[in-house]
Amino acid sequence: MNGNSNGHGRAMAGKPPQRPILGNGAPHRGGGPIAAFDASKNRGLQQRTSVNDRLKKQQQQVQPAVTPAATAPTNPMPVPAPMTPPATPEAPTSKPDHRAVRKSTKSQNTNKFVFKSDAAQDPIGALKAYCEFKELEEPKYRTFNSRPNLICSVGVGSFIYSSYPQEFADELTARKATSWIAIQKIQESESRQPLTICTLTDHEFIDGLYRELRQYPNGILGHKLEEWYERTFNHHLPSHWHDLVVESSKIRMEKTVTSLILLANDPASPRRAAPQRYEISELRLPWMSESEHSLERHHDWSLYITHCDSTKQIWARLIDQISSLEELTVHLNRHVAVRTPITDPHEQDMYLVEVAEGWSRVRVLSVDAKQRTCRCHFVDFGDVASFEFEDLVPCPPRFLVLPAQAICLGMYALEKFEGHPHAQAVMLKQLAGQRVVARILTTEKQFNELGGCAQGVWKDEMRSACLVGTLYDTSTADDIHLNDLVANEISLNTPAPILSPDQKSNPVLISHINEGGDLTVLLRNEDLRFVERSIATTVADIGEQHRVTLSDLLRDRLVFVCDESVEGLKQWYRGMLTAKPKNADEETFDVYYVDDGRLRKTHISNIYRLEANNLALAGYPPLALRVRLHDVPDIVGDMLGRLRGLMPPRSEAILKVMEGAGSDQLPMVNVYVRGQDANAMYMCVNSAIQMEFEMQRSTCPQSYDDGGLRFNPNGQLQRRNSFGSVVSSHSSGSQSFSEHQTPPVTPLRLSSSTTIKDYEAIPAVGAYFEVRIGLSINPGHFAVQPYKCYNQLQHLMKDLQAHCKGASAQSVPAARLAIGQAYAAPDSDNVYYRVIIRKIYDEIIHVRFVDVGDDGVVACDQLKKLPPALTELPRMAIPAQLYGIQLADVLWTQENCERFRSLTLGQKFIGFVRRLSRLKDETLALCLELIDTSTPQDIKLHEILINEKHAQPQPEERL
Repeated sequence: MNGNSNGHGRAMAGKPPQRPILGNGAPHRGGGPIAAFDASKNRGLQQRTSVNDRLKKQQQQVQPAVTPAATAPTNPMPVPAPMTPPATPEAPTSKPDHRAVRKSTKSQNTNKFVFKSDAAQDPIGALKAYCEFKELEEPKYRTFNSRPNLICSVGVGSFIYSSYPQEFADELTARKATSWIAIQKIQESESRQPLTICTLTDHEFIDGLYRELRQYPNGILGHKLEEWYERTFNHHLPSHWHDLVVESSKIRMEKTVTSLILLANDPASPRRAAPQRYEISELRLPWMSESEHSLERHHDWSLYITHCDSTKQIWARLIDQISSLEELTVHLNRHVAVRTPITDPHEQDMYLVEVAEGWSRVRVLSVDAKQRTCRCHFVDFGDVASFEFEDLVPCPPRFLVLPAQAICLGMYALEKFEGHPHAQAVMLKQLAGQRVVARILTTEKQFNELGGCAQGVWKDEMRSACLVGTLYDTSTADDIHLNDLVANEISLNTPAPILSPDQKSNPVLISHINEGGDLTVLLRNEDLRFVERSIATTVADIGEQHRVTLSDLLRDRLVFVCDESVEGLKQWYRGMLTAKPKNADEETFDVYYVDDGRLRKTHISNIYRLEANNLALAGYPPLALRVRLHDVPDIVGDMLGRLRGLMPPRSEAILKVMEGAGSDQLPMVNVYVRGQDANAMYMCVNSAIQMEFEMQRSTCPQSYDDGGLRFNPNGQLQRRNSFGSVVSSHSSGSQSFSEHQTPPVTPLRLSSSTTIKDYEAIPAVGAYFEVRIGLSINPGHFAVQPYKCYNQLQHLMKDLQAHCKGASAQSVPAARLAIGQAYAAPDSDNVYYRVIIRKIYDEIIHVRFVDVGDDGVVACDQLKKLPPALTELPRMAIPAQLYGIQLADVLWTQENCERFRSLTLGQKFIGFVRRLSRLKDETLALCLELIDTSTPQDIKLHEILINEKHAQPQPEERL
């Protein structure tokens, strides 16, 4: 019980009495009124529109017309009697956004590949069929000598699966075993992706699990529980299931030598009939008569807050009834002189228990006969506690004449905060022991239809309030809107996630592994569970009218993003723009997923308002934490794929912080995951990566492809040039973003000359990319420039001409030239461009124009040195191919090329990144679906070429 809610008035001493609500709400900021707020520990906030879901549904059934909600507590509420709650929870009425969402004209194939039952007999063929279905390159096998046996790995897309530590006598056996390992990992990973997040409450989860377990008399093995549960319920197993099962009296866990078994307890045997029960009277609430209500237009009740369970369950007493409870308490303390303990309590019966403040009336909610304990509800205060049977004393009928004094009501507009891990502590601090005026928004008719009980309706061990109200503190010069105060304080007092230091275990989910090998993880705790449940419930309420506008993006901190990049499945994330819009023409934005760790380029049509739909979710701190593996070699090439194979998205792991933040403020950690067998012990990922690196460095691979590791003559691992995407560095509580790109391979001839780095902000597959076509040869060979950098490129070209044609320009001696270094060189029109050297033929130099994408040859004396200021802008030309048409083995005619050039060169497009492909020279290229959005209807370039017979559709195209 709350120590403040003793019913004797001591907690209320010294505070001015509550007056009627004036309607002059306190301002957010300013001078004089702030002092009054400090005196009562409250600050006024602006009122939001919402209502509990039950009342919202009831209102839609009862009232054909809905009364608009008041917009702010500063004005009286001009609502005709009887006052009814508004129909929309946290979204004020607004005109619908009629902007059409531009979608692909071709449906995407969302069918999943199903491995045949005989896949174990021919795993190599099954894995190859999977890659063909997914339009991936064929599996790439590599075998290593580990005298006298072999170790094998296989690359599937961006993932690499290894047989380590298993060894094999011959290569065929090694490939088969490794293929089967890859198939098992793929099946495990893909089985998790389409499932929904478990949005059940803890009570609903235990009840559902218990009902299913009763069908299995021999129980379910612990290591099979996750697979069985997800197959049975079609959503993820809650990460804290073990704690819930341990605390439940319905399910038990039995340990064997090798495993854990979950069993349903036998249902309790029928209890004997309870003796004659004496019911407590129902409290009469101070509803006004129709004549009074027509004058006042609302119900205002003076209440004393006794306890807070959640924003949907506030417990309070009518102040004018407090004296009756004080008198009853005096009689109770005198009566119970001799205790007669109860040996067999019954649910819903009334008893007396002694606490620090004296004797109190309680109602038994549930009984655990095995433990001889029961959960009891203090009917005059609202809180719940567990007691042993011996602590209960029979309650004489004369002490049941006074009705239960505690009233249960929900806080208007705060239903989305239900289940918030940090809400109760704030509410107890701000509300418990306070006198308030509650403006009751529920009508008497609605109250009766919802159950008509002042203490709410108790059903299936859950309580639902029949009242909803807005609380005000009227003891100061201005009314303090306590609902808004609580909402604001909950968000302010929600801590950002942080890893436990000093090598303590941190249970996490692996969310994302970037191109540099850094991990984004999510702590498996109540914060994650609340955010995932809130996202799932918010998706159900989202609508076209909630799409953002430019003003929303300028104002809101977090947004709600719909991502359809994974096989057409809609996935929803909280996001944050890396930069606010600079003009009204912007439609594509870089959005960082704050609970995932990825940065994606997103069209405005896929961005929705979050604050208007779920204020609790909008105010929650970002959950993604970025960490780096401790004491491992550089994660490049095969090592990156192997790391992703060990830890696919949403996989569980244990993380220990080994060192503090490094040079870029990332914690250095050891990560532990379970081995390939479900019963395997945890293995250290750091050690596995280190051992495989040493093994690959010290042994000669049987087969080698360009996607593998590269070593220099000294045996050191070289970093490859990465064509990766932007990776955000986002630590808890930080709002800054940084980019990470792996450094290029060491050039063949080293020099101190200047280099120009690759363009790093490549969007991920499935994102939109606003581009300008800088080079147009044919649909299989062109180059795009990021349109957002086009103005910078124009300024650079102007400065480059002035420098190279001026007196300060310096030539480069032939002996100082180096492959891979950057210079300036003219084209046939004597226009200078930035170039890098690809090959050197004495006085003739083969160069690539890095901002255009074309190759050419120049004389040695035509090259000019580049000042550092002209090398800061990354290479602007990005190789690309057109998506949706046949590219392999196509001989483009001059007419084809000219038509493609007339449609594209110098034009601006929205490019939808479909995949990354490798060109003949082994450079990576973006495979883009080019869309012209300058007209009312989207025009897709590949469709024009196909219709005009300049290209053929891609065979067996799967969109």
